[in-house]
Amino acid sequence: MPELPEVETIATQLNAKLAGKQITDIDVLYDKAFDDTAGTIVGDTIVRVFRRAKTLIFTLKSGLFILVHLKMTGQLIYQDSESRVAGGHPSHDFHASLPNSHTRLVIHFGNTDKLYFNDLRKFGWVRVVSKEGFKTYFEKFGPDAVPSIDVRYLKQRAERMPRSSIKKFILDQNVVAGIGNIYADESLYDARIHPETLVSELTDLEWEKLAGSISDKLKFAVLQGGTTDSDYVNAYGEKGGMQNYLNVYHKTGESCPRDCGGVIERIRVAGRGTHFCPVCQRRKA
Repeated sequence: MPELPEVETIATQLNAKLAGKQITDIDVLYDKAFDDTAGTIVGDTIVRVFRRAKTLIFTLKSGLFILVHLKMTGQLIYQDSESRVAGGHPSHDFHASLPNSHTRLVIHFGNTDKLYFNDLRKFGWVRVVSKEGFKTYFEKFGPDAVPSIDVRYLKQRAERMPRSSIKKFILDQNVVAGIGNIYADESLYDARIHPETLVSELTDLEWEKLAGSISDKLKFAVLQGGTTDSDYVNAYGEKGGMQNYLNVYHKTGESCPRDCGGVIERIRVAGRGTHFCPVCQRRKA
């Protein structure tokens, strides 16, 4: 699923199209995709679209919020009389006639302007929440990984779970929000830390390096418009550029970019395919 840089890119681009638009109607085509128990949003106006963790947030004039999680195959497609923009997982829906069999929700903005939520596998969702619901939803997440991470905070959280691998630790959204498999692998490579290293084994210097690597990688990825591996395009249907700068993710069998003599390997850590250099990221004895 899209990670922090990809969701940030989509939010920024959709905000340029949707800020100030009034919602005139809603078509719910798949009940489980839409939860509006907090109140109706018809007649409300979108003030801003932004991101927290891996969730898209639409702030409404009434004080309500629309939360969108794209999950594995979700896609938002905005169509007006002049153009179509779409962000999320690429599919033929970007060019197809809409709505179609993958459309779960349609938000109308009057005239011909519409926002479609399409989702092939039906894991994604759209929710309307109040200010209290917004607070409740996000209080389970740790702080965002950008613009920076407090190293003292990371070490304090690590004390509660000393037997956790560092890969599992930084993937935990309750610890730090926004990091997924791609940027976990890339950050650990940058900090020269083996993904199976226990958090209790990290030195102060390694914590400093890792915190800096995570923030730097994510900020650079945002500038590149995110990573297109196989399942992401930005709101203009374009691929991200970060894949051109990846060092280990999906590089199994390739030589380490540092010319250390190592060959990138793939193992499973915390249930996830994990890529690393066995020379640069040597496991502690």
